[in-house]
Amino acid sequence: MKKITLIIILLSGLIVFNSCDNDVDINASYQDIVIVYGLLDPLDNGIYLKINKAFLGPDNAYTMAQIPDSSQFLELLDVRLYDDNDPPNEYVFDTITVADKEEGIFYNPYQQLYYNPLIPSVETKYTLRIFYKDMEITSETNTIEEFNYSDITKPGFAKAIGYKEDLIYPITWFRKDQAPRYDITIRFHFKEMWEGQTDTVFRYFDWFKDTKKAVSGEEVETFYSGGTFYSFLDAYVAYDDEETESKVLSRYFGNVEYIIDAAGIELNTYMEVTEPSSSIVQVRPQYT
Repeated sequence: MKKITLIIILLSGLIVFNSCDNDVDINASYQDIVIVYGLLDPLDNGIYLKINKAFLGPDNAYTMAQIPDSSQFLELLDVRLYDDNDPPNEYVFDTITVADKEEGIFYNPYQQLYYNPLIPSVETKYTLRIFYKDMEITSETNTIEEFNYSDITKPGFAKAIGYKEDLIYPITWFRKDQAPRYDITIRFHFKEMWEGQTDTVFRYFDWFKDTKKAVSGEEVETFYSGGTFYSFLDAYVAYDDEETESKVLSRYFGNVEYIIDAAGIELNTYMEVTEPSSSIVQVRPQYT
């Protein structure tokens, strides 16, 4: 009997040591991670904040992204913005629902945003505070100094502009201390008269875009080719649909806008961290 008992024990030992669990749980324990997107623009009609929560679960991530509850807070958050006055002014945000969210990985077209009608002041420091459960999420940024028409020195304000196909033209503007990044757009406006209609059709297209970064010097400069303008005229004025194009009786030149968007230090840092890298080194620091 002792021999039989010993054999049973050995077999049992073999079974135990050769049995293992191959299931691996790649999902970490749930954590409350708040993600906030916002932009302070003195030319906008208020401040919009997108406040989401990070999500992780056993289901397909693309499927979960289509469910609003996966990333959208069900409860109302306490969201407040403060300026740098003494004492500071307090601006409380409330939720609104917009219906213009484009199709993509996440749910659409409805989304919840936090909104306050405040028009941010220039050259002002703002502090954002969000209270959720026992957490306080904070962020701060400075708005840049005012950007005027006179800051664009070339081609200059309200001056006649000509485009010669074989020439290169400069755009020059004064650099702002709190704005290390600039997006430049040239927008051409024109109008059309259609057969059978008394109303004028107004159209435009952007025919030049560039980005410049500058942290020193008095002015920033970029260049464009006059030939590019005529190439865009050929490509974007006429309608692709022949029937629609046949209804156009005449077209007239309109204005040309030189648009310069200036990004503050924090926005520029975020864009540099998240933009595509041209380096073989793809390790990026986390932005917060």
